Amino acid sequence: MIDLKKEFPVTSAYTYLNTPFTGVLSSEVSKKIQDMEEDYRSRGSAFTNENEHQIIEDTKSLIAEIYNSKVENIGILNNFSTGFNLILNDLPDSSKVVLLTQDYPSVNLPVKSRHFQIHEVDINQNLNENLRKVFLEEKPDFFMFSMTQFISGLTFSMKDLEQLKREFPEVSFMVDATQYCGTEPFDFENSPFDVFGTSGYKWLNASLGNAFFLFKSSFLNRFNFRTVGSNSLTSKPDSKLRLTGFLEPGHHDLLAVARLKFALEFHYKRVGIEFIESTIKTLSKQAKAKFFEMNLLDKEVVDADSYQNIFSLKGDEKLMEKLQHKGILSAHRGGRIRVGFQYFNTEKDLEILLNELRENS
Repeated sequence: MIDLKKEFPVTSAYTYLNTPFTGVLSSEVSKKIQDMEEDYRSRGSAFTNENEHQIIEDTKSLIAEIYNSKVENIGILNNFSTGFNLILNDLPDSSKVVLLTQDYPSVNLPVKSRHFQIHEVDINQNLNENLRKVFLEEKPDFFMFSMTQFISGLTFSMKDLEQLKREFPEVSFMVDATQYCGTEPFDFENSPFDVFGTSGYKWLNASLGNAFFLFKSSFLNRFNFRTVGSNSLTSKPDSKLRLTGFLEPGHHDLLAVARLKFALEFHYKRVGIEFIESTIKTLSKQAKAKFFEMNLLDKEVVDADSYQNIFSLKGDEKLMEKLQHKGILSAHRGGRIRVGFQYFNTEKDLEILLNELRENS
């Protein structure tokens, strides 16, 4: 059994409820990266020649294995926002796009900065019905959204999305999974998504500087993606373009990609996604019941029966600062206090938070 306190020493120093802001590297991953960085420092180009292609290929093969995606349909780059913009660059200007009004700025802002026809849907307890209505009336080309909302913590039901996709197969679903990926098992090829993108620095605990996108072949073959560079080729100096080469026109940050690889191995092969899912869902269910009991949640957005592991609690910045003074790390988003429960959190963490909230109510 892995000693999570040892792997994540931040959990001994703080009540760490801020994974929705940034995850933390495990000690095991950190040690591997330190060793690799020293090897890079001491050997220079000898390290690069030996590792450059292998690290990228191994990481893509691991992603394909974990998420059931085709290796050739995977793109690795520095963050979700850059990749999303590169995709949007070559979608038709006349496209109709459905967005969620309160969604993450890195989803909505780049869409609104282009010439798409945009239809926004409010996030509330009638979300699925409202989406169905807009799909019927507007016949959109794309639905672009976050799987888990960054403020409210609302998480879409995969079954609801699958049903929506069956009803509207002509709509391409493009999802930001940064607040979702790594919290439960996920099968891309059998999912309703045409494009699935995530940064690695939150629930995968892979730190900053890495992200990946998964594509259905039908999506890649529909559009002419024009971003290109030497690294977009199947081999240098002159050959055909790779399907996802438009996301990878130049060199990768090898250490950032290696962090992603090591973090994925730790997450899925050392800890195990079944344990992760069970721990997060059990603790989050307990937390949600307590938060509802204390009237801390927005009942117009979330209901007692839906699942989520990110919570937006009533409270101002002064309360957040009080919590931080007591060693409880959270974030202030949308005028509320946001907390999230990762697999290294415990019932004791929840009790510490609840006690402080009661004292300041």
